[in-house]
Amino acid sequence: MEYVIGVDSGGTHIVAQALSQDGKIMEQSESGPGNILLNPEQTIQNLKDVIESLFLKQKRIDCKYILIGIAGIETTGNSSEISQLLTDYFKVTTYVISDAKLALLNGLEGKDGTLIISGTGSVVYGRQNKEMLRYGGWGNLLGDTGSAYKIVSASMQLILKKHDLGFISSLEDILLNLLNASDVKEGVKNFYQLDRKQVASIAVTIAKAADKGNLDAITIIKEQAMALSKEALGLISRYQKPYPSK
Repeated sequence: MEYVIGVDSGGTHIVAQALSQDGKIMEQSESGPGNILLNPEQTIQNLKDVIESLFLKQKRIDCKYILIGIAGIETTGNSSEISQLLTDYFKVTTYVISDAKLALLNGLEGKDGTLIISGTGSVVYGRQNKEMLRYGGWGNLLGDTGSAYKIVSASMQLILKKHDLGFISSLEDILLNLLNASDVKEGVKNFYQLDRKQVASIAVTIAKAADKGNLDAITIIKEQAMALSKEALGLISRYQKPYPSK
């Protein structure tokens, strides 16, 4: 039976599926992290391992092609190189796109429309007449508007701004406690020692504070939500009429 393989290679883990022609999952395999920007060698090896595990259960000769969405591939800019490398390795035609584009194709089921991803980072993708469009998603330093990371960094900036003006933010005690800091200076020091994911994880606590009526938390989340919506509108402005509505 002919089948295809789809692979979602994300920052924390990789999921590979062998799919029949009518879209039913025949086999599934998982592996470790798959962000090619952060760890290219490990990502390639994990991809090889997870796909080979599918070939142990399904005939390689019956696989029509492999489609892989890899986190970080747009930043590294080497999708063609990785496609050829894996095509040569598996002896099966392999296509490589970003994990966000894969999510767009999957979420819209091949139709035109817009996808907003907002987790640790953020990006807005669109598809119209088989053309892919992108807005944002330039990482935590240059982009990721409305993401968990930005919510936390904006909260820290608000605390520091009020501190410099001689006021105390309603978020100060909450964040200093999470940062194991006794004062603002120590909080800044400890904040800079966190990695991207550790910073982003603090957003959950800020969201809970907003749910309980914390005005500074509410302000930050509203500002970031509006900023992300503006990015979505920016992408939509690039569509040709009639605009896809999904």
